[in-house]
Amino acid sequence: MATFKVKFEPSNIELPCDGDMTLLDVALASGYFPKHSCRRGECRACETRIVSGDIQYADGFAPDDLKPRHCLTCKALPRSNVVLDAPEVSSVAGRPIVKTGVRVMEVDRVSGDVTVLRLQAPAAGGFSFAPGQYMDVVLRDGARRSYSMANAPTDDGQIEWHIRAMAGGRFSQHVYQNLKPRDLLRVEGPFGSFTLRNTQAPVILLASGTGYAPISSIIRTHSADLAARGATLYWGGRRAEDLYAAEEARNWASLSPNFRFVPVVSEPDASWRGRTGFVHEVVQEDHPDLSMFEVYACGNPLMIDAARHAFRTECGLRESSFFSDAFVTAVDHQPNEE
Repeated sequence: MATFKVKFEPSNIELPCDGDMTLLDVALASGYFPKHSCRRGECRACETRIVSGDIQYADGFAPDDLKPRHCLTCKALPRSNVVLDAPEVSSVAGRPIVKTGVRVMEVDRVSGDVTVLRLQAPAAGGFSFAPGQYMDVVLRDGARRSYSMANAPTDDGQIEWHIRAMAGGRFSQHVYQNLKPRDLLRVEGPFGSFTLRNTQAPVILLASGTGYAPISSIIRTHSADLAARGATLYWGGRRAEDLYAAEEARNWASLSPNFRFVPVVSEPDASWRGRTGFVHEVVQEDHPDLSMFEVYACGNPLMIDAARHAFRTECGLRESSFFSDAFVTAVDHQPNEE
């Protein structure tokens, strides 16, 4: 198999890549993090401009509606030396991808269908993550499920996941019904580029369901920066019970006048006194002009797509200022089961 070179501009990082590795995988294996999310060609977060070179897709994969000379790096295989326009790639390698075992420390069933799972990775195992990233749990048959870290990074390997019990979800049902402290899990990570950018723009944090998890990690780590920039968390669910950590969010909002929390319920009962409807439409009501904002959205892919389209076409949000980590809901492969 021929070996090619993949170069990321403007950092000028150049990596060898054989024809069996995707452009994204070769970067991750070396500790570099181009923009990406699902790694399965479904969320399109990894769409990147090809400066030069040729790629192809395997297994009949054929993405549609890509911009000219763009590719999905998570599925693209090099067929020559390739140069990519990837300004998000640092010139210094970051966190390596780690495969390790973790021990279950706490299983907290916080609502009728959500479990907060706290895990412990080996402190000397080299695992670390950036707020907003996720990792895979590897099942016995090699199948994977992916979950975002909800805690702030620590030096001792602590991990917190928020897991919704899905009908037919092999791992999520196991978590909700059977998993217990001291059980062991195989994991790999970190993955994802859903991280807070270092700018001064005011921030909209947009979540549905357990899409709150990576946003929780970002808030726990960057609360002072968010307060300085001005930030609002909009968290939507069908019922009030779906906002399983609403009290925590209210506590954050109470710490600074520059941090707001807006809970939104789409199917309220008679006792609900808050905002109602689709969560992205509530954002539009409050912020008809988003031209100066950055938006960080995580949750149901339908919500993500609707928010991206509406914010860009109706509210003036710049394309480069919308960051997302969409859940992929096929039972057999999904980052962040919900």
